[in-house]
Amino acid sequence: MPRRLVPTASSAYRSQASLCSGFGDIARRSGLATTQRRVEPKDVTRYAARKILDDTGQLSEVARRLGLPSLDSATAMAGLQWRTDGQGGEAA
Repeated sequence: MPRRLVPTASSAYRSQASLCSGFGDIARRSGLATTQRRVEPKDVTRYAARKILDDTGQLSEVARRLGLPSLDSATAMAGLQWRTDGQGGEAA
């Protein structure tokens, strides 16, 4: 039987803590996280959002593929900001 990446936990909190601890170990061992640079699980999601946006050019695809509830959350996840300089609702 394959070894579990995240052991069975008695609560959602323990499961999340175990997952984050494992992610931290992987990030450090791979060199992604250093003493000067912190890496979090949501950084992987942000990378995926930016990659989807670069590949498709569509915020709606970012939202759909990542299961995000709105275009605003897709915009934020992809690292964009809505322009407020009178240009309408376009992302900058």
